Amino acid sequence: MDALTDLQYKVVEAVKINIQAANDYFNESLAVPDIRFDLRGKSAGQARFEYLRAYGIAKKTNAIIRFNRVLMEENPEAFIGEVAPHETAHVIAHQLYGRSIKPHGQEWQMIMRSVLKQEPSVTHRFDISRSSPKPHIYSCGCQGVTHPLSAIRHNRVRRKQSSYLCRKCNSALYQKKQ
Repeated sequence: MDALTDLQYKVVEAVKINIQAANDYFNESLAVPDIRFDLRGKSAGQARFEYLRAYGIAKKTNAIIRFNRVLMEENPEAFIGEVAPHETAHVIAHQLYGRSIKPHGQEWQMIMRSVLKQEPSVTHRFDISRSSPKPHIYSCGCQGVTHPLSAIRHNRVRRKQSSYLCRKCNSALYQKKQ
């Protein structure tokens, strides 16, 4: 792994402080998740959980928080004060209540308010123009109307796994030849 930048170090420390706050609040010994700065696209952060199956039983192996480096560099204070607590609350909720809870449900909201002293918010308002790849432009039967598709949806169309319809004219979307 590359050496952490000063900002990345501060985000990692914010996660550790939030985990410690939960440990103190719940009198637990919750594990600090692995932290990566490799998330791309529109999301600021993402909490993930890897499972290992043994004898047909899913066993929790590791929690991972991924942060969007581009958005972090453009919004450093918000990442330390909002995004790190948001994603850490997912890890805390998962470790305490298991995988059957809703991602932004009452357990997560309680952790945000009572433990991390944050008002729960599901989405961010960051400018994503630099972090999100340019969409693939599709057309339909409507005159002069275009439909931006993400790389994931574009690849599904190319692999013939999905097709998408215009909500106005109900015709299939197609990509013009370049």
